[in-house]
Amino acid sequence: MLGVGPFGPRGPEAQPVGGGRDAHSLRTRPGAPFRSSEVETLAEERQAWVVLATVDGVGERTLAHLVATHGTARRVLWLAARGRLGRGLASEPERRRGVLAAATLAGIEAAAQDPGARLAALAAAAVWTVTLLDADYPARLQTLLVPPPVLFGQGDPRALDAPRAVAIVGTRRASPAGRFEASRAAAGLAARGVTVVSGLAIGIDGAAHAAALEAGGTTLAAIGAGHARPGPAAHRALVRRILERGAVIGELPPAARASRGTYPRRNRLIVALADAVLVVEAPARSGALITAHLAMEQGVPLYVVPGRATSELSAGCRALLDEGSGHAFGGARELCRELGWEDTSVDVGQSGGGAVVDPAGCLTCDPAAAVFSSDAARDGFAGLTGTGPGAACRVAAGGPRHDAAVLPALSMPEREVARIVARGPITMDQLLDATRASPGELAATLTLLQLRGLVRSMGPLYLPAGRLLLTAP
Repeated sequence: MLGVGPFGPRGPEAQPVGGGRDAHSLRTRPGAPFRSSEVETLAEERQAWVVLATVDGVGERTLAHLVATHGTARRVLWLAARGRLGRGLASEPERRRGVLAAATLAGIEAAAQDPGARLAALAAAAVWTVTLLDADYPARLQTLLVPPPVLFGQGDPRALDAPRAVAIVGTRRASPAGRFEASRAAAGLAARGVTVVSGLAIGIDGAAHAAALEAGGTTLAAIGAGHARPGPAAHRALVRRILERGAVIGELPPAARASRGTYPRRNRLIVALADAVLVVEAPARSGALITAHLAMEQGVPLYVVPGRATSELSAGCRALLDEGSGHAFGGARELCRELGWEDTSVDVGQSGGGAVVDPAGCLTCDPAAAVFSSDAARDGFAGLTGTGPGAACRVAAGGPRHDAAVLPALSMPEREVARIVARGPITMDQLLDATRASPGELAATLTLLQLRGLVRSMGPLYLPAGRLLLTAP
């Protein structure tokens, strides 16, 4: 039972297909079967996730539903290329509720006809990706209740793993005093080796990004649109500077446009990527207050600049302090001290730790860096440092490395389930079919593996995590 691949013992539609496992295995001729092997690799699956994520309307819920229904993202594309994805996608009541909109289905079918074109477009735009199937998925984002399954980025991906990060947010209609406070805070934090995180909007966000760069530090921008329109036109030059010393990231594909609902989602990324959130200037009704409340919900320390007592632009800030939701900001040095960071001067010009990664190379790096070794593939475990192109580039540039540490001692039920989950996303029903465990026993085993950090969930799916992505037990 344990040796069966994600497509079942006979493969997709019982038709064997070619066995290539390189990083470009999805770049097939339009309508051609996707390459497969006896054991599907996470590298191939993660590429299929990326292709699906480039389709407008495919968010984390839709992606999880598609993979849970059809077993793998590769099979979703295989069926879509033949116009057969709509069959059996959901129950009749779900179809009536419009689980998969017609436009979304058409987009998936178009992507499936030539998935290589989607990957090539990302590479041409210097956009790298990191997925929940990658060993180097940002640890901070894993704290989210629903982490983005695919993250798109430009610039240096190592900015996502900054050891110290503080988010600075505020109103778009900032006063000169507010801009000054944001600039002073960002410069002071950057001078202490802290990465400044913000949302690339006009006003407080832009002032914070610019000041961090002027101080020679690193800044990270989370956006609510695609990278083709990362922010207001007035910030085009700022974006170019950010890409030289940081990164611009988001969960929407490059061509996606911002909408009212995308900014609150962007805000949750800002909070998750920071060790603390600083609200500089916010009126009584401000998007920055959404970010502040997200910080409180996620247990991230919240700091607030009170502003002038008569300023309506600071009414929201004063309300946060009055209700005891945040701490009054006493300066960068005081904030670092309260967070337990040693307050010593650092050469922020070298804080990046080496040459900046060439973002254009992330989807075209050595294919060997994005696949499993043959021995590991036979057991369904990754044999290298990561499955995503971002992982290969980070290691090549001197970024964080993962040691092939031995997995903690596992019981026999845990080992059996771990070997299955390590092959890729799988549902509880599929795990029950692949094991002889009862539902209660399997649920207990999955809970233990989740507590060990070896398995994570995404909707109805269970995914490999931590050292399960790196080495066999």
